[in-house]
Amino acid sequence: MAAAIGSTGRSRRSQAMNATGYAELRAAEGARLNEIAAEAERSPDMWARRVPSCGDWTLEALIEHCATVWTFVRSSITAGTRVDPATITRPPGSVSQWHADAFESLTGLMTGRAPDAEAWSWDPEQQSMSFWWRRMAHESTMHRWDAEAALGITPAPIAPELAVDGVNELFDVYVRLRLPDGFAGNGETVHLHATDADGEWVITRTPDGMQVERAHAKSDVAARGSAQNLLLFVWGRIGPEQLETFGRTDLLDEWQRDVRF
Repeated sequence: MAAAIGSTGRSRRSQAMNATGYAELRAAEGARLNEIAAEAERSPDMWARRVPSCGDWTLEALIEHCATVWTFVRSSITAGTRVDPATITRPPGSVSQWHADAFESLTGLMTGRAPDAEAWSWDPEQQSMSFWWRRMAHESTMHRWDAEAALGITPAPIAPELAVDGVNELFDVYVRLRLPDGFAGNGETVHLHATDADGEWVITRTPDGMQVERAHAKSDVAARGSAQNLLLFVWGRIGPEQLETFGRTDLLDEWQRDVRF
């Protein structure tokens, strides 16, 4: 049976990993970001490297963004309400130290609270720490991938289980809250199929936005690839040419052009 997700509002909490898995992953990815930032401090020219997957961002801008996110999340959880990101400013000292301190501070807060503990989040339906365990694991993983791409090396792979969960999170949370009427159309369908994990999604474009099901169905276009590459595609990190495609590939081009978070 197909499971409806995204704008339909069902099956939102089908998370593939438990809190321990998210925590271990986030710790490893954050440590890698710290390593990259420390290396850039030793070789300052690295800070100016462009992050090809993030528009005109430099590596320094990416690490600053991560430090800001860690600070925003910790501050908002502590305050019990959304903190204005504009009030978060870079402290004196190096950006690498800010990142390390902000990540450590957030880790301390999250470690001290159970996943089911009440916590503010920007999803009104998920006001608990479990939202942040999942979100921060994906945030750190994606930006670690971005940072390694900026170094000109092949980024370490994203595990298939996590990648499938990341695609689900995009439809579960981001589409529902930030792009509810996005990718609208007239019944066109897109089928995404992971080749190395249990992950399939059918996107149907309606005049009111997209509807998403976890299903296998013949569609106007099909895109097959590793779960990692599907995750990178839906988040705009790679293009459809890195997937195996059949049918109306113009729909995939439209996704890349129109779906921005």
